Amino acid sequence: MSGEPQLFRVDPQSRESKRIEEVDFRQLGLQERQDIQEWVAVNPGILGDDLLIVGKEFRGFDRTDERLDLLGVDPDGKLVVIELKRDDTGADAHWQAIKYASYFRRASAEQIVGMLAGYKNVSTEDSEEELVQHLGGDDLNSLNNDQRIILASHRFAPEVTSAALWLNSKTPGEELITCVTLTPFRDADTGALYVQAATIIPVPGEEDYVIGIDTTSPHASSTGSSNFAANLKRTFQRHRNDEVTPFVKKVGKLALQELPVEVRPTKVGKWAAGRPDFRYYNLWYGKPPWRNHHVCYRVTLRPQDSDRWLAIVRFMDERKLTSQHLERAQIHENQETDDEGLFVKIGVETLNDDFAGRIADTLRQVIEHITPIVDNLEEESNEEEA
Repeated sequence: MSGEPQLFRVDPQSRESKRIEEVDFRQLGLQERQDIQEWVAVNPGILGDDLLIVGKEFRGFDRTDERLDLLGVDPDGKLVVIELKRDDTGADAHWQAIKYASYFRRASAEQIVGMLAGYKNVSTEDSEEELVQHLGGDDLNSLNNDQRIILASHRFAPEVTSAALWLNSKTPGEELITCVTLTPFRDADTGALYVQAATIIPVPGEEDYVIGIDTTSPHASSTGSSNFAANLKRTFQRHRNDEVTPFVKKVGKLALQELPVEVRPTKVGKWAAGRPDFRYYNLWYGKPPWRNHHVCYRVTLRPQDSDRWLAIVRFMDERKLTSQHLERAQIHENQETDDEGLFVKIGVETLNDDFAGRIADTLRQVIEHITPIVDNLEEESNEEEA
């Protein structure tokens, strides 16, 4: 029995099935950097991990001009070096990745925040908040507590798999190196392209040499790291314990209670992030294209004067998935749209139960209308790309 992956197109009415032929990326004219790397950067879930990509084509090391493909952070705070190949010609892919992982061994939280800010062209404050939300905690203490590697390719050279399995035997119980096959299939009848992702080796590895981040890089300076961490921790502690976080959690809970299961968000923020002039709380789903910050629902509170607040219920759409659809959709009588998506402003009130109920009702209304639109567009997009 063949161990090679197989893909079939099935007609549910005739019950007939037809095998879809496996092809090569090279045969299709697809490249590592222009194609495969972009697929992973946009949707890192293809590698089987909940990753936040913080760097692409990074070369800011202090004693080498080497360049890594992608750098991510997993929910446990580990840095994930991602090395991509389109076929089995990368016989030293494991060695490249091990070197890169070792270079990040001493990277500080401030340096990683700077990398993400530079990669996404956002402020360091927004970068900090996105990392904290991804880690699901109140600070960045767990960030870069360790490093691991993901190698992804259509096929792997035996030099790579042999080394990976050997490294695994040296550090049992850990998964420092993961090998993921990306197998392309093309439907000759429709021209549709499919990529099957499969993890074949969860193995450990270890860093051999230490190279630090270039401290002259504007997004990688280690100066003031202790002050940075202390100030960040104080901010998180203050936001976690003030009146805003329990209030927005109550709003989210009220909204979720009345939502049908099929549209109910599966992920919510741990606390109300933001700055003194505004605070926000996100809700989203654990599936593409939903992503905390990029595509999500957000409740923003802006202090006005005295104890009064302005609430904004927003559908964040940084990927511009639904611009034309939302302009035509009649979701709420007070709805508006801008470059970030659709939003509804709710009158200034104090943070009481009545105000929480009004926000929750609006949030529920927005979620019920927009979630099916996004899901349908994602399905259509996948069909077109295939």
